[in-house]
Amino acid sequence: MDTHASIRQHGFYPSLVIRALDRVLGDEKPLAMVSQLEAAFDRSSMFRHLTVAVLTPTTLIQIHVDELDRGGAMTNTIITPTTRIHGASLTEVVTDAIHDGGSQLSELTMAINCGSQRRGEVELNQCDDPQCTADHGFTVHTFPEDFSMRFSAAADGEAALANAERFVDATLQVIKGNHAH
Repeated sequence: MDTHASIRQHGFYPSLVIRALDRVLGDEKPLAMVSQLEAAFDRSSMFRHLTVAVLTPTTLIQIHVDELDRGGAMTNTIITPTTRIHGASLTEVVTDAIHDGGSQLSELTMAINCGSQRRGEVELNQCDDPQCTADHGFTVHTFPEDFSMRFSAAADGEAALANAERFVDATLQVIKGNHAH
């Protein structure tokens, strides 16, 4: 697997990303890698953001690169031992489940739980009385989510989606291996 070539193909501060990855990898060989370049908008500005995830037999490496004003960039590297991966959740979308039996994947979202972050959803509690003006408080649901990425054939291309499937398969094998003992 040529991680450097994959990083260079985005053309987004490749030297910075390669340096961050090589520092963590050392001489360990990657099992799988996914990467995604996105644009974010802030009023009249556009900023790019790159996420790279590399899985080795012992480590899940996440590198996030944000474009800053005046040509700067900021890198955040998260290093998680694979023994800390508690599980993963997958959402798979198929385009034509009726006719092709769901064999044509069009979208994949993966979330990996490493036990350190949670995503929360807050909902306003309401009663069934439309005239009620009382404060019924809130309900909060939290979900483990240390790492999440979404790939779609339409937005990222078929090759990126297929690569995301390989990353998921490798991650599931590592999880199974960690919890087989």
